[in-house]
Amino acid sequence: MSHAPSSWFAADPGKAWAERFFLLYSPIWIALVGYVLLSRAVLAWDDWQFMGFGLLVGLPPVLVPALLRRTTPALQGTRWYESYWFKFNAWIFLFVFVGTYFLTHYFFDVLGMRYAFPTRWNGGAALVGRSRAEIPLFMYPLTQAYFVTYHVVMLVCIRRVRGLLGLAEPGAEDRSPQATRFVRRLALACVVFGLAYAVSFAETWFMASDAISDYFRYADKARMLKYGSLFYACYFLVSLPLLERLDAPGRRTPLGQAVLSSLAAGMLVFFILDLLTWVIGPIA
Repeated sequence: MSHAPSSWFAADPGKAWAERFFLLYSPIWIALVGYVLLSRAVLAWDDWQFMGFGLLVGLPPVLVPALLRRTTPALQGTRWYESYWFKFNAWIFLFVFVGTYFLTHYFFDVLGMRYAFPTRWNGGAALVGRSRAEIPLFMYPLTQAYFVTYHVVMLVCIRRVRGLLGLAEPGAEDRSPQATRFVRRLALACVVFGLAYAVSFAETWFMASDAISDYFRYADKARMLKYGSLFYACYFLVSLPLLERLDAPGRRTPLGQAVLSSLAAGMLVFFILDLLTWVIGPIA
């Protein structure tokens, strides 16, 4: 899996390997999730099967690099806890935990989202949310796979756009012409917003499908697609600029700093969702 660096992938070999692996794994988990949902197999599952499936889908982004790190040249020479694949997964895990444990309740109360999986193993914040709707525990590892893919896809696209616009990666010296730098950065910001909204809309469109309405639905699909996708996109508008700086060119991000960055991102999204709730109110 060793390739020469390109304008799509990071110049650092270990980081580029991780990005490629995460993208190669993505069609696998998408096919697995699509099959079990569309086949309605989950309606006959018990909690052990739900959790087993969640771990089956969510663990490979961590386990595969961990198993291959001693035999893969791009991963050798770096301690596991200093490796990009581990810090990226740790960042996403904490962000997912905050988003699932606390912020899912905003999707329940503001966006009219409902889970109807036949699970008894559920868990969410005790004092956040009014609906008291339950969050299945298997959604935690399952969402790890979702968010790893979403973020890598957007990050490599952003890197490519940076190159096309002549903008340096975060942490690198920016030699783009000063006279046009603002316009180029504004264009990049528009691309980031467009990617965040597109990914949010795409997931919402699939998850709001009538084909899986027996165990996942929105009270008002049309308004959720239009306005709820913007609500959801706020996650990525916060996370993408911070993840761009994880092991930026010429520097290694300490694991502790990555952890603090992820927790700060979760808290910032918390503030934003609460503000949006005050401004727009429930959409369903």
